[in-house]
Amino acid sequence: MLSYRHGFHAGNHADVLKHMVLCLLLRALNEKDKPYTVIDTHAGAGIYDMTSAFARKNSEFTSGWLKVAENGVLQELVPEYYEAFDKAQKEPYATRGQMYPGSPFIEYCLARQCDSIFLNDAHKAEFESLLQIFKRKRNVRVELRQCQDTINALLPPLKKRGLILIDPPYENEQEYRWTVDALKRGLGRFEQGIYAIWYPVLGRLHDHSKNLVQQVKRLNRPLLQVELRVTEQQEEYGMCGSGMLIINYPYMIDHKLEPIIGELYQSLCDPNLGSAKLEIINAKA
Repeated sequence: MLSYRHGFHAGNHADVLKHMVLCLLLRALNEKDKPYTVIDTHAGAGIYDMTSAFARKNSEFTSGWLKVAENGVLQELVPEYYEAFDKAQKEPYATRGQMYPGSPFIEYCLARQCDSIFLNDAHKAEFESLLQIFKRKRNVRVELRQCQDTINALLPPLKKRGLILIDPPYENEQEYRWTVDALKRGLGRFEQGIYAIWYPVLGRLHDHSKNLVQQVKRLNRPLLQVELRVTEQQEEYGMCGSGMLIINYPYMIDHKLEPIIGELYQSLCDPNLGSAKLEIINAKA
């Protein structure tokens, strides 16, 4: 895992889906006055320069951000996403118009003064980047630890409302098992929290997404799935899509997500080979 750097993938189609869903989850939390806690277990670097060598190696942002940057429909449906992008350009070291906000920066932009944000990463370079960005930011705490330890260390939070984003790189099968174990531990410590799990859809021989969904489903908690496949799933390598599993999903968020996912399908997916899914797997009681 420590070899993984999200800068290679910043702004791709998976980021666009994940970050728009994240915006809606934070919007739902902001609808109530009571403060909340956000925990980002695999925070990454926070902001990514799309002109950097990392980003330019594969230019994955051309599969995501560049396809939605001027989308007026999405700008109305998820204004927070675009506002976070604009704010990222104003950071002290930003290359104007070229900085892509990761989940930590989006969380910072949407959280209120009364809310708390905990950003964790196990990679020293990512940790140093987070420190640089957030050292003078309100209510943000940056930590360096193995991501597997984050749930035990930070739950339950002092604020009894919250969102836990679990976003591993899934470089090996073990990380799928860790994700389910972390979710079980988290629910045992903080049952009412919202848990958002991101996952990739890989080539058939390497894809564990269906098994992950089934394992989370068997926990018998309220569960919503959103998934976007931008092209056909191959037999071997490559990421054809990604998804999010939302445990204890906010009320009516499926209705708010529906037009967004429809527009993302139109903007990001091959019309003949791509697909989109939005489904409540376990309904709320």
